[in-house]
Amino acid sequence: MEADHLSINRVGVAIPIFPCRSIDEQLEFYQALGFETTYRQAKPNLYACVRHRIAEFHFFVVKQLEPSNSYSMCFVSVPDVDAVYKEFCENLKRAYRKIPSKGLPRIGKLNNLAEDRRFNLTDPAGNRLLIGQKHAGPRAAQEDQDNALQPSKFANAFEMAYKLAYAKDVPADAARVLDLAFSKTEGVSATLRYKAYILRADVAMAMNELSLAMAFIREAEQLALSDQELEDVVEATERLAELKMTLAQS
Repeated sequence: MEADHLSINRVGVAIPIFPCRSIDEQLEFYQALGFETTYRQAKPNLYACVRHRIAEFHFFVVKQLEPSNSYSMCFVSVPDVDAVYKEFCENLKRAYRKIPSKGLPRIGKLNNLAEDRRFNLTDPAGNRLLIGQKHAGPRAAQEDQDNALQPSKFANAFEMAYKLAYAKDVPADAARVLDLAFSKTEGVSATLRYKAYILRADVAMAMNELSLAMAFIREAEQLALSDQELEDVVEATERLAELKMTLAQS
């Protein structure tokens, strides 16, 4: 039985067992990331195990699996999420000559959420890994202070869309929330609109709507922000630069 190959000597460790359509496809991807194949079984059924310093995963085959409809996911807590993200991106670029950000497999961007800093990684079978690092303490984020001063509906919409895009990885839902919010921006600060436009551009990129992404980038760039306001949106500005670079390469 496959359980014989679980690392049962490591007390308190949970090892996800994910479905996939092809063992070869899974192993190729995880090896590209930097995982080591520790076990492979051909009979009585296909099964394989991979290991990295951050986690261990096992795979079994479900031939009728539809990756785009997969609900399998796992949160992986790591001590240095930036280092893991950098390693994975470098390894993927070396293996595929690019960093896959659309379709399957794909890796998302690093993002700060209220509870942690994380990125999403989706493998060829549609299994989603949420890899994150808990914040050391309460975050006195400038954006939280900003949002407290904004009309609640727009601020709440932005926060919801942010989570839908980056925590739940459902860009279409994030797009709907933002598009509705953009119909009423009166009284909303320039910094919050700036961040919302860039988030919407990022969402459009995830949905391969390149011309729409460019349109929202232009909306963000047309806003006249003071030096202080620019300091408050550094992370969004960095994302803007990344989006423009990606568009230029498309």
